[in-house]
Amino acid sequence: MTTEKDLVNAVRESLEAGGELGRIRAEMRTEVFKLLDSSNMENKTQNSKQSSDIVIFNELVREYLNWMGFKYSSTVFVAECDLSKHPYDRTLLAQALGIKETDTSKKLPLLCGIIDTLKHMKNT
Repeated sequence: MTTEKDLVNAVRESLEAGGELGRIRAEMRTEVFKLLDSSNMENKTQNSKQSSDIVIFNELVREYLNWMGFKYSSTVFVAECDLSKHPYDRTLLAQALGIKETDTSKKLPLLCGIIDTLKHMKNT
């Protein structure tokens, strides 16, 4: 006979196997951060006055998290940074940073291209 504990474990295993448990946890964290953020008006004011450099940096981090497949981390990051639901266009980010992309660099996050450029500058 199946016990309540067995049923709970079966549901948990099913949710973990399908990736839903991670998504639910990330959504819960996002909502908690939103609640905490809205209760702190000073923090909210600072977020609304972010410089364009900070916004670009946050968008680069978001692109990296998404590229790596860290969708739950990205969801929480977007909520914490108060970013738009829709990420900046990669081409516009590259133009804003003065990055000329190649076929190879387009397959990687822009942060990788920036790091590669800095390494080449150090070696010359």
